[in-house]
Amino acid sequence: MKKRLATTVCALGLLVSTGVVSAGTSAITYAKVLPSLSRNIYLATGTKDNNSNSKVENSIVGQNYEATMWIVDANGKKVSNTAIDVTDNDNDTRFFIVDQSAVGGDVTLVAENDQKKLVSVEISGRFYPDTR
Repeated sequence: MKKRLATTVCALGLLVSTGVVSAGTSAITYAKVLPSLSRNIYLATGTKDNNSNSKVENSIVGQNYEATMWIVDANGKKVSNTAIDVTDNDNDTRFFIVDQSAVGGDVTLVAENDQKKLVSVEISGRFYPDTR
């Protein structure tokens, strides 16, 4: 009976772990401060497994400020469209079309403060390198 139970538990563990791997991507959370004067900062890095869109869900963009966001590959080359005027209104979700050349490698979400002033802006949310 114990051997049968152990076998069942192992089989369920394999099934669950396989499901997690094939379920697409997990969220990569970030919480950073965007520097002043529109300097950019790397928010989160993950592996781009397929050619689906990447997604960003912002939960906080500090006090009536806006950010600009894009994605770069492991060499720092921009590989996506640019999202402008990013806020946290209604948990602002943005989708990015990522260049095919980035598939199979690491991609990094980059952001900068839209304000060209001496003010830093808090930002947090979740980055999904793949949406399927």
